[in-house]
Amino acid sequence: MSKVKEYSAMTKDKLMTYTFAALVVIAVITAVMWFGTIAKDPMTQAPIGMDYGVTLIISCAIAVGVAVGVDVLLHKVAADSPLNIMSAAVFGMIVALCYSYGEPSMRAVEVLPLIAPQSFLYVALITLVGMVLFKKLQGLKGRKYVNPAAAAKLLVLAFVGIFTVLIPSDHLSTGMLGVPSLAGPIGYDIVSGNGMAPFGFYIYGCFGNPGLTIMGATQTDIVNTLLLQKFHGWAGGASSIAVIIVGIALFAICRRYIKWRITVAYLATTALAAVAFAFAFGDPDPLLRVMFHLFIGSSIFLAFFMATDPATTPLTYLGQIIFGVGLAILTMLIQTYMGFFGGSILALVIMNLTSPFLDKVGKLKPTAEKKEPKLPKAKQFAIVKTTDCIRCGACMRVCCHKLSPILIKEAFDKKDVNKLVKLQADLCDGCGHCTFVCPARIDIRNSVLRAKAMLRQQ
Repeated sequence: MSKVKEYSAMTKDKLMTYTFAALVVIAVITAVMWFGTIAKDPMTQAPIGMDYGVTLIISCAIAVGVAVGVDVLLHKVAADSPLNIMSAAVFGMIVALCYSYGEPSMRAVEVLPLIAPQSFLYVALITLVGMVLFKKLQGLKGRKYVNPAAAAKLLVLAFVGIFTVLIPSDHLSTGMLGVPSLAGPIGYDIVSGNGMAPFGFYIYGCFGNPGLTIMGATQTDIVNTLLLQKFHGWAGGASSIAVIIVGIALFAICRRYIKWRITVAYLATTALAAVAFAFAFGDPDPLLRVMFHLFIGSSIFLAFFMATDPATTPLTYLGQIIFGVGLAILTMLIQTYMGFFGGSILALVIMNLTSPFLDKVGKLKPTAEKKEPKLPKAKQFAIVKTTDCIRCGACMRVCCHKLSPILIKEAFDKKDVNKLVKLQADLCDGCGHCTFVCPARIDIRNSVLRAKAMLRQQ
């Protein structure tokens, strides 16, 4: 670094603020779409619950309030609990937006409360469990191993009865209308006796406006439902187009610090796998399966805002691509053979556990030759706030000698000499680029130089 307290403009708080703003935009779009919509009793057609739009706004307020409240409380009572208000607020928004709302017009059993006010309790409970167990306590281990929102949701669902949750009980219809299996041909008509109604009709009945009478489902109806406006499922994925536009904008602003390669790998693999499954099962229209797997709310929202969580995903570019591919394949298998249409959240937790291994895949090969990387614009800071590493991996691509600075720091903290030798920490010449780009403002340069000195003493 050329000047004292000169860093790249991005900080952890700024990254969280941008992410929070993106999530708020999605929440507002969904709330506006849902205003005036209310569930109806399938037998009497009498309104039940609260307005969908109002429900979402209150849920977001509850989740953010609980998350920030827990963060502040733990900061007050625990000396080693840092105050991360914006990170907590982002977590709260993700919990609220990954909760399923809205009674589908085609349904028989309600596994979890989908409408207010009963749903508010579960949103608050998932937020509380996630903050305490999976953000704070898990962070004491030095790194987070599973996505806090996904893990907390699955844990709460486990108390409801995980087997019940992992089958589409709330997707079954009254009137003995069976759901076509994804492990068979699907289409806009019944194909080979798979289901008692066409899959397209099922999608429209599940995600369509509960206030409308469903007579049939055309391709246009399905495209509009999956891409533009869904009234059941994850609130964050109610409008796939909105998620894509807002997500890409966030990626463009924070491209060096957000792991967008996971999203690209996930969506591309999902599309290819869906096409392969469509031909394998003999679907009349492969596009129907592709659209379903890509644009179901849990899939599209998770791809942009949960799968890219820097703390629980791989550091290297190749590791991120493998992570995205694995996430897509697992999701497809769970949705197809388990009937768990929100299977991406289970797949995410499973893939999170592979991140420590994928961190080792695709590291740049250290070299004694010095090559200056392209750095972001510098900004001077009068006050520097240091936070825990968010594992964005930005430092992994700016070292003049292609070292892995954050991995060297972790090995140095553990006094792991053998690992320091393998990482070739002795090549560091103290350029400081790693510290310059770090949004957590960790003095990585100092740790790497101390690791180098440790090796020289051996």
